[in-house]
Amino acid sequence: MVLAAASPRPSALGSNRSVATVAATHPMRYHVSLPSGWSSKREWPVIVAIPDAGRHFAENLNAFAKERGERPYILVAPEVLTCGGARTRTPEHYSYSRAVWDSLQGRDDFAFDDAGVGAVLADVRRRWHGEPTAFLTGWEAGGHTVWALTFRHPERWRGVAPVSTNYSRRGLDSSAFSDAPERTHLPLQVFREGHPTGEIANAMEFLDQQMAAALADARSHGYATTPVCVVPGVDHGPLAPAVLAWCDSVRATNGVTGH
Repeated sequence: MVLAAASPRPSALGSNRSVATVAATHPMRYHVSLPSGWSSKREWPVIVAIPDAGRHFAENLNAFAKERGERPYILVAPEVLTCGGARTRTPEHYSYSRAVWDSLQGRDDFAFDDAGVGAVLADVRRRWHGEPTAFLTGWEAGGHTVWALTFRHPERWRGVAPVSTNYSRRGLDSSAFSDAPERTHLPLQVFREGHPTGEIANAMEFLDQQMAAALADARSHGYATTPVCVVPGVDHGPLAPAVLAWCDSVRATNGVTGH
């Protein structure tokens, strides 16, 4: 068993701040930010946010915290290994100890993330009274993680919002795709920025092809898909405003709004 760090005080987790901690039953570290007015007297919706290949976990989470306003979301950024390119084990991007890196020798990074994210979700539910299922989002190379987590465990998620993602079936083979019944009605909305600039503008055709491949795999494995939502006038990034608004809409569809 992994010994958990002491739970940060809720007062240290203000609406625009996050604190790093570690899951109780797994070495995965994660960053968490509680919503305004958080209390232990109710359950709170959860958004798990995966960054791009820069692996700026806290900074990416803070982009969502700044846009959250008075929304009731607990924001979580697990330090996953698989949100980069071919090189996933890059200690300079993480806060893991040498002992953790040594323990990963001979192990699969997607298996580490799979078990770790499960432990983080259980931790958030126990410590912070998160709801039983969470929203999941991630952008660019974070798509490798997002799609693998979605296809492996659809039952964990209340909704999934990939944003201009890479996808090449990393961490997935024919046995990895779940047949859990939750996949058939899991809200799944892919977003794409409408005004990418700089180098990424030339790469959008490549990303579009990868997103189309991910959606094709989703359909072939029983997931219900919707057309890609293009957000007009915005540059490449996590699209926090659009993702938060979509999560609001999913909650409203389920008859839940506000705090």
